[in-house]
Amino acid sequence: MGKVQKLLLLVLLACFAAPLPAQINVAYIPANPLVFEIGASPLFPDRNMIALLGTMTFSSIKNTALFDPAFMEVSTVSSGVSFSGDRFSHFQDGQAEYQAGSFSFRIVAVASLVGGVVTKKDITSSPGTPMLTQSSGNQLDKILDIKLYLVSWESHMDQKARLGSSYQLTSNNLGTFNIASAKSGSGFYNGFNYASVNGQIVPSNGSAPYPGQMFSYAPISSIPYGTLQKPDFQLSILDENSFTITDAYGGLSTRIARAKIFLSNASPNQSYGIDITYTNRANSTNFSLHLDNNQNLYAIPYTLIFDGREVEGGKPIRWSNLVSNANYKDISITKVNALRAEMAPAGDYFDTITVTITPIDTL
Repeated sequence: MGKVQKLLLLVLLACFAAPLPAQINVAYIPANPLVFEIGASPLFPDRNMIALLGTMTFSSIKNTALFDPAFMEVSTVSSGVSFSGDRFSHFQDGQAEYQAGSFSFRIVAVASLVGGVVTKKDITSSPGTPMLTQSSGNQLDKILDIKLYLVSWESHMDQKARLGSSYQLTSNNLGTFNIASAKSGSGFYNGFNYASVNGQIVPSNGSAPYPGQMFSYAPISSIPYGTLQKPDFQLSILDENSFTITDAYGGLSTRIARAKIFLSNASPNQSYGIDITYTNRANSTNFSLHLDNNQNLYAIPYTLIFDGREVEGGKPIRWSNLVSNANYKDISITKVNALRAEMAPAGDYFDTITVTITPIDTL
């Protein structure tokens, strides 16, 4: 009930506030999972410890120009953030010894621009820090994306941090942020407008959107160094509904459910996929609806459709290009024989199907 009430409250507030649509829209995709690694040239030649927080892209409505996109902190991170954990102390009998210690980090924006240009900017120093090192004119068609990184102040972290350890967030926090852009090409500090990040409501009075955008999918408490967990695939079947059989006569089709794969612990630079298999109780390659779900009673054959492809019972179908978090595909039925259905005795007709997924890398 708490979530429902909160949702209704937010909707009512949005209606009463009657905000104007944001002109600049930002799509922010948090990194999943968050992992510390050692940076490398050319961006991080000093071998800082870094963690990709997320990636943002920009679009606009009404052909609005994008000037000086800036990072607007909500939680106080201007003094940096600290993580604590194993820190190198000394060598003992040729073995590295560690003790409890801490490392300070800042947030850095890395912008990829058209033409292969890449810029790097420390955006932790103060609220309203532009994320580009230099910019003039409309940046909307010049920015491919901007990545936010946690970057250690210390260099040569491969000699100081312990590979395989987890580091706890111990000072300040990484709660939420907003994005803004200058009103004109005359500069950010001559006036700015807030952008809408992932559908935020931007108040018409020019104040900051609330709540701000989270850096990650969940509050950050710790980040491992160099230990990528295995990807995890969770299957759910959603929106299972009864349907009107005439909607699936002949070449007609009707959706009966949605398959959802929630992917977590995924590496940002790796592609993922599963094989999904539909099996009925008779282990048949064909599917049928049965009166009262009894295999010995009247049957109405049908064809099962997954993501626009006909399903053969027991035969896996490849689902590729899965992305972190939620992925959806429709499940439908079609090719119901109208005459067979019209002759069916009155009653309820069912089919029980077992859905199995197998990650491709385990085949």
